[in-house]
Amino acid sequence: MGSTQWPFGDLAGVIDLAGGQSVHAIAGQRESYAPTRASDGDPVALVRQYRRLGIQSFYIADLDAISGQALQAALLGEIAAEAGGEVLVDLGWSGAESETVIDAITTLVASHSCLGIIAATETAHSPKALSRLAECVAVERICLGLDFRGGQFLVSKKLSDRRMKHQPRVAVDWDHRTPLLGAGGNEVNVEVGSTPSQWIDHAIKLEINRLVILDIASVGKQVGAVTGELCREIKQANPKLCIWSGGGIRSPSDAHQLIQQGCSRCLIATALHGLL
Repeated sequence: MGSTQWPFGDLAGVIDLAGGQSVHAIAGQRESYAPTRASDGDPVALVRQYRRLGIQSFYIADLDAISGQALQAALLGEIAAEAGGEVLVDLGWSGAESETVIDAITTLVASHSCLGIIAATETAHSPKALSRLAECVAVERICLGLDFRGGQFLVSKKLSDRRMKHQPRVAVDWDHRTPLLGAGGNEVNVEVGSTPSQWIDHAIKLEINRLVILDIASVGKQVGAVTGELCREIKQANPKLCIWSGGGIRSPSDAHQLIQQGCSRCLIATALHGLL
């Protein structure tokens, strides 16, 4: 049955930011996200609530930046200052950022030693985006994000369009069963950057050893952890990787199982709302 106690020290509190507020994410339907009730949409207050439970690690998604709007740099800085522990931030890194955005990111990283930047497959134009980020940020502060939707590997629209144009073959995901999807929902074709293993290999070459695995469709749904087997396979193949994952967590047993399958931190939000 598993433990009935939350492993708070192994959890990473999730905070999704939109328009300066913390919002409750459900299944990636970002246009319908509402402010988190527990903190009345105050992300810094939400950090404090997580910390009172004993959570010391945090995953932050700047949904504005991910959708192509301005980076919420000042707010991210406030959150990092309040967190007091490790913070990983997905700010929609594509690899084609302007110098102004790069300056804001490097300032943010320099100001907060606890903060790491995620380069996620949903927005990164190719694995080379990791190399571009490594030109601006020390590799120990970089994390590769593998995004999925309903078990299908998710890549940026730019990468999807490029692969569809130049390659005729349909790609499959890590387990060689389901087709890859572009951010717009189109199937992606085989070439560099089309499979999770290609992204992981490139990250390892750069000596990036942190990985976030997230299935967007399960976020906020409390359907049970869906990434556990994938985490186990990737961890077995790459023992030095530090893996964070989540989405769908319902109970302490789900969290314990995901950790046993190779995760260092279990991403969580909805299942804790009753405790905040």
